[in-house]
Amino acid sequence: MEASVKRMRRNKARQQDLDHEPLERESHRLASVLKAEFLQERSGSKRVLNSTAYRIFKLLQWLIQTPLSVDALNQRFCADPLIGKAVSNDSIWLYINTLKALGCNIRRPSPRNQFQYEMISHPFGLALTELQRDALAQAKAFAQQAFTFEEMQTLDGLFKKVIAYTVCDNPQAEIEQLFLRSRSFDYGDLQAHIATLTQFTAERQLSRLVYLSPKHGEETFTFLPMAVFYERGVVYIRGERPEFDHPSCLRADRILSLSPLVDDSLKNQLLSRQQLRTELTVLVFVTERQAFNGFGLDENQGVYSESLRWVEPNELTDDEKPHYEVKLQVREFFFLKQKILWGGLPCRVLGADNFREDLQRTLMAMQQFYQEPTSYQPGAEGDNLG
Repeated sequence: MEASVKRMRRNKARQQDLDHEPLERESHRLASVLKAEFLQERSGSKRVLNSTAYRIFKLLQWLIQTPLSVDALNQRFCADPLIGKAVSNDSIWLYINTLKALGCNIRRPSPRNQFQYEMISHPFGLALTELQRDALAQAKAFAQQAFTFEEMQTLDGLFKKVIAYTVCDNPQAEIEQLFLRSRSFDYGDLQAHIATLTQFTAERQLSRLVYLSPKHGEETFTFLPMAVFYERGVVYIRGERPEFDHPSCLRADRILSLSPLVDDSLKNQLLSRQQLRTELTVLVFVTERQAFNGFGLDENQGVYSESLRWVEPNELTDDEKPHYEVKLQVREFFFLKQKILWGGLPCRVLGADNFREDLQRTLMAMQQFYQEPTSYQPGAEGDNLG
């Protein structure tokens, strides 16, 4: 009985292959036609592309952009002004096999891909060298220093389209590598998440937040969002936590969930902290008046005001050097510390003793790290790994 069932299945499969043989021969014929059309175009001759070749070209274009089901393909065929009608399943199967004959790797519909045709790779497109890939990553990294989040989203879309039209086996892996090289995060799939964060921020909604901390793992805490901002490829949300005296800046992509919390007394207490300020002065020593334009920080970086004054030569004592006097009102010192250390200009901090001492400790640690020879030996740290 079992042998008979197997024999019936083999006969059915053989018959299906026989049924598709004419279509397979036709797909190879169409592949040759498409190649001829392409060569004709390159030679400069004027020729109208036949309708079947046009449908295959549109199918290629659409599948490069996104996976599509038979119904979705027919919707696009109907919407195209040069096609204007649906085609049969056999015709789509013929077009798919034509593209395969030309070198495309197309995954067939299945439950795993929601019954869609999926373009894995194709031989048509840009061939980027490693240096060109590095140049894309560098261009993205430079843009992140000046672009807004919306501008960066548009540029990321352009980069993704460039990658989609390159010759590679795994476009998604190429896109992930591009974001990794430029030290940024792909927010394409987090638009709804960021919209929720923005809404909670605008409403000053006290929240119960679940956060994936790089140091402590998954944490749950109360949070009052105050601002959403974009800096160097990363979206942050700034706000107040009851257990900290200073604001917290959290990465949006690490926020696992956010839910509203009702506690008006706690909310008003956290809101009142926004009036807290520390005044300090930083003397920045430069040889020319135009050599310094300020730290360029705003409320999102904890600096609420900044004023610069160039100290004229007739105001200097004998032992003083030319400098700017920068007066600041600061709520949180993390970004100011980064800016001072990153700028590398000689400076002196007046006031805010705790901040000045913290800055001195960091500078001494950096000096010690770069001055002392390392005694690192491979494997020596193994006993100390957590």
